[in-house]
Amino acid sequence: MLAACFCRASSVYAIKESEDIINYAYSNWIGSGFYKVDDRRVFLFRAPFSYTPRESDSENWGLELLFPVTLGFHDYTDGQDNVGTMTFVPGVRFVYPVLDNWWLKPFGQFGFGKDFSGSDIAWIYGAGIKSLATFDLKSSELDFGTAFTWADQNQSGGGSDSGFSMFDIGLNSRWPTNITVFDRKSDLNLYFVYTQFVNDLDFERAEKDNKKIRRLYKFGIALSSKDKFPIFGLFNLRGGGLDVTLGEGYFGIGLTTGFPF
Repeated sequence: MLAACFCRASSVYAIKESEDIINYAYSNWIGSGFYKVDDRRVFLFRAPFSYTPRESDSENWGLELLFPVTLGFHDYTDGQDNVGTMTFVPGVRFVYPVLDNWWLKPFGQFGFGKDFSGSDIAWIYGAGIKSLATFDLKSSELDFGTAFTWADQNQSGGGSDSGFSMFDIGLNSRWPTNITVFDRKSDLNLYFVYTQFVNDLDFERAEKDNKKIRRLYKFGIALSSKDKFPIFGLFNLRGGGLDVTLGEGYFGIGLTTGFPF
């Protein structure tokens, strides 16, 4: 995803004169978009800069260097001060072909998050593994993806931590079309992803009113190509589209680069 990739983690910041804590770590993984949790609204834009020094195929492993940058605006409707944020969480991801149609993608990232009101830096770190299997059907292709992600953050000035771990499982149906984007033939993707948090997620935590999130449901539509789209020579995208994420007291609509596995 372009984030918010906007995952798609940032940091945790104790807003001045407030007990609220922003979970940047999660922000780095969910991708670009608009998210609403009760009376808190978050706008995120995630630029998934990356470089691939070694391409993978069905027989050879690949390597990707990750340089995601996320900009955020956290809007409170209950009288709390609004705050802008930025995170940079670089990392590395390996792509290992298990079978001709099955890839494992372990990754690790470490970086920092900072708000624009003078708080201390929050250190962000995470690791996980994704699995993607592709099956040819009569007139389309089916992708089956799973993932486990663990992430945490620590405020250098002694602020609270707010880590999380989650399992994702998703299905994507890809249909060939006659649509071309930048001279590349594109497929239509329709996908669904279910997310289960191992420990309940504090998306935006307040001491007096903790909002726990246990599970999320994502529905997405996107156009993608087997050949990557180069963007300004800085990073490559396989496609683009929109997704909607639903949960208890949670709503999100975001930009996506396609099936997030």
